[in-house]
Amino acid sequence: MVTINSMKVCNLIDKSASSEEENDKQYLYLHSVAKIECGQNEGTAVCVHTSDAIDGHLFLTCAHVVDHTVQSVILRYDGRAIKGRVIYANRKTVPYDIAIIVTERIIDILPCQISNKTPTIGQKMFSVGFPCREYVSSTVFGHMHRMIHGILTTTCNVREGFSGGPVFSVDRQLLGLTVGKLNVGTVHFVLPSTEFVETINKYIITNNIEVLNNLESKCPLKIMLWNNGIPTFNVCHI
Repeated sequence: MVTINSMKVCNLIDKSASSEEENDKQYLYLHSVAKIECGQNEGTAVCVHTSDAIDGHLFLTCAHVVDHTVQSVILRYDGRAIKGRVIYANRKTVPYDIAIIVTERIIDILPCQISNKTPTIGQKMFSVGFPCREYVSSTVFGHMHRMIHGILTTTCNVREGFSGGPVFSVDRQLLGLTVGKLNVGTVHFVLPSTEFVETINKYIITNNIEVLNNLESKCPLKIMLWNNGIPTFNVCHI
């Protein structure tokens, strides 16, 4: 009986440990998300690569979060301040409102995987971000609404400070970056990963900063729509 009870206890411990491990894996995506501060601006950034060559991380965020400027910024992760450097940012009047940041290496920051697939209408997803003046990330859930001229809309009710933050699929792949939301209502605008995954992967392989110029759209229609913050949609950057 003693042996049997011991086995039962061991089985319970094993199951509990296994459950904790699965729970930890479920939230690994949070290890790729950081708060970003640039002057008076606050936003969110997501790590997509850890480089041995520079012994650091590659983060993505929105260009408007860093004032469309190559400069130094501060990222905050797990109570630590991390020095970052913007190496590329879209010009203000050019799609797609994306910036690239390199930082020093922090051992428990983990890159996420960028999806190369276009989401389907109704597909479940969730957005992660750091609300302004808060240092704990929030997660909001929703689904894809539609795609409009290279911009994905979702029902995720994001808050101020989510700009540049990741939107993940249920299998934790990066579907895009939060750009903003409507001034009225909860429609959430996202730069889809299909617009930048090829360029980012090429940069990671070549380490050629000139490659990042491909992040600017040459499409006249998209340029017209983005020129004043997508005026036809009355988007409010957050």
